[in-house]
Amino acid sequence: MGLFDFLKSKKLSKSTSPDTTKTDFKTSLDLIEKSIFTTLKPLGFKKKGRTFNREIEKGIFQVINFQSGQYPIGPNYEVPGLRENLYGKFTVNLGVCISSLYKLRYPIENKIFYKEYECQIRVRLGPLLKGRDYWWTVEDNITDIIEEINTGILTVGNKWFEGVDSKEKIIENFGIPPYISTPIAKLDVALIVWLEDKDRGTELFNAYLNAIPKGKNGHREYVEELARQLGIKTNLHRSS
Repeated sequence: MGLFDFLKSKKLSKSTSPDTTKTDFKTSLDLIEKSIFTTLKPLGFKKKGRTFNREIEKGIFQVINFQSGQYPIGPNYEVPGLRENLYGKFTVNLGVCISSLYKLRYPIENKIFYKEYECQIRVRLGPLLKGRDYWWTVEDNITDIIEEINTGILTVGNKWFEGVDSKEKIIENFGIPPYISTPIAKLDVALIVWLEDKDRGTELFNAYLNAIPKGKNGHREYVEELARQLGIKTNLHRSS
């Protein structure tokens, strides 16, 4: 019996026991994730836990991550409209990490594998595939879920990755939809440029700094301190 035959015949337990429910969810998600990895591995992705990495260009890592909904704690965990109960569901995160930028901020770490939340550019597969944030439910047909996610990663996911698969494309596209996952995208671009072209990077850095309104949650002070630490000469406008 093949994997897909096994998945078609699999019935999730309806037990109300929390331990049994947790086990059923983990087992089902393991099967989905392992099946997706059979598609990703030939493409050069490596796996740690529920996260996959591929270095597409020197220092540019593509990241795919399976994020499961938390187990609800307490009877009042769910608050409609504010906090949904996502247990038994999962979502798929995509990200791109520029290792030189990460090491610039965390120089003592020597990483060769990145987690999704460490990426500078991030998105979920749901909005790309369905136009909205989406969490798959493991009680649904697992075979259909695997097919949908595989197709999504290889089509819209791959198209998204292609827009930022080189430093040149990152500099050009970062901060423009659908690559706007961070409010400091222009700062990140300035730093990426600065690492290779100090004059142009300093120019972009100062343009970002001078555009920050005074007193904006201490962010201006953070950027000024970052400049001091990196030795970037600032050129503050009097009117800013």
